[in-house]
Amino acid sequence: MARAAKTKQKGTGRRARAKSAGAQPVSQSDLDALLTSFMRILEEDDDGDEALDLAQEKAFEAMDAPRTADRIALAREALALSPLCSDAYLVLARETADADDALELYRRAVAVGAEALGETAFQDDAGSFWGLLQTRPYMRARHELALALWRRGHRDEAVAHYHEMLRLNPDDNQGIRYLLIDALLELGREADADAVLKRYKDDGSAHWTWSAALLAFRRTGNSAPANKALAKAVKANGHVAAYLLGKKPLPATLPGFIGMGDESESVSYVHYAVDAWDAAPAAKGWVADAPVIALGQQDDPQDAELGYEPDLDRIDRAVLALLLHGLHDEMRAWTTFDRDALDRLHAQGVISNPVGRAKSVVFTEAGLEAALRSHRLLFAKTPPKSR
Repeated sequence: MARAAKTKQKGTGRRARAKSAGAQPVSQSDLDALLTSFMRILEEDDDGDEALDLAQEKAFEAMDAPRTADRIALAREALALSPLCSDAYLVLARETADADDALELYRRAVAVGAEALGETAFQDDAGSFWGLLQTRPYMRARHELALALWRRGHRDEAVAHYHEMLRLNPDDNQGIRYLLIDALLELGREADADAVLKRYKDDGSAHWTWSAALLAFRRTGNSAPANKALAKAVKANGHVAAYLLGKKPLPATLPGFIGMGDESESVSYVHYAVDAWDAAPAAKGWVADAPVIALGQQDDPQDAELGYEPDLDRIDRAVLALLLHGLHDEMRAWTTFDRDALDRLHAQGVISNPVGRAKSVVFTEAGLEAALRSHRLLFAKTPPKSR
């Protein structure tokens, strides 16, 4: 019963903090959480734990304090008001230099956060955590505990926390699935990674599509399914390969804002996922040699940014030779490709039917892959090494 009353105080405190910070925009998830929490207040009449409410406000002050000494002092004041203030322990953990001591403080933050919520919350509210304001200190603490566990080498324990957080909050407002998929791929837990990718199959971000490509390569090597997944990843964000392969250095700091499909997203992804790629032997080499990377999904194979330099003389000689297939009236040649050759390619399933009014044909996915590979083999100034 106390949980609803705590929500009332926390909701008021959060609004006051946003106003004092210059009326920061409120997300839709925050608005939904406030509405849900206020509905709880109407349903229950318990006055709640006033001491914890006051401690939470003090913890918010600690988080915003500019100096380390002030943050620590305010966090201790919060715990003096209530030992169940999870965010106060979180502040102290962040300010602790000793990694082992910090880990214990993170554990304490999770433990008191769970105690403040009560056992029934993990049954009644599972699936809607983060949608209730009173759960957020606990979820913040569990997030940072999992990160600390991973850094200290307790990998399986960290992964267990990620899984449980997604069970409690499947909408994943905190982006836990991205940490989880990187961890699973780095650990080689392919079946678990596949399950998580399928669970959030509608995620079209670079992190998700490139993770799917890495998993496909881990499972099937340099294969049609892996190359298909890689093509989808390149389509989602074509900037990733340059950072992943070290052709572009990662900036010293992560971008403050991320735009889907742009370089900021690729920088963020590679920063977090590079260890997962390093854990898969030959994965980066596969990306480097992939035709879809070499051509960068561009229509013009003479682009200077390609992964290989085309030999224009060889291309010209090839075009000249192909013109013979349209030879007529002794010295004239049609500028379209030989119809019989196009029919044969259609029969192989690599292009659409050339018969009709259309002046162009459409590659199949397998056909585009084959065309890119053939172009590189025929026209690269330095042909790729045979594998």
